[in-house]
Amino acid sequence: MTENDGRPQGSGRGEAPDLIDDALKLVDGLQRKLITAGVRRGVGAVTSAPRKGDVWEEAIRLETKPERPAVEELFDIVRTSAPEVAGHLGRAGLALAGALGRTWDVVERSLEQTGSDADRSAGDDSGTGSGPKRGDEAKPQVTSGE
Repeated sequence: MTENDGRPQGSGRGEAPDLIDDALKLVDGLQRKLITAGVRRGVGAVTSAPRKGDVWEEAIRLETKPERPAVEELFDIVRTSAPEVAGHLGRAGLALAGALGRTWDVVERSLEQTGSDADRSAGDDSGTGSGPKRGDEAKPQVTSGE
């Protein structure tokens, strides 16, 4: 047995080493041509992004978006809309609280005024002895709770 030094053994012709050398020369020549062509076109042509497809390819790509799961779309809606909704609800709550506070003040003043009017009318009628007038029967006296 003879050593083959890592070269494939041919069919006895001795062409295998020449074939490999020829292939290496072709690859080397191709590399030189590619490098030369790249230098001729300039650095920008070599480093620039590849050319985009035509308009039809772009339209098809934009139309065929991959569909997302419904849960993911819902979370996205909540994520984008929640701050706006929370702000609106907060402002509405503050407006409601302010309106209720003003309403309570009006009702309280009205009740106090009605109570003081009833006290004045009861004080005026006590000396006459004519009895209760029509509409004055059994009006309860309202106090502010102080």
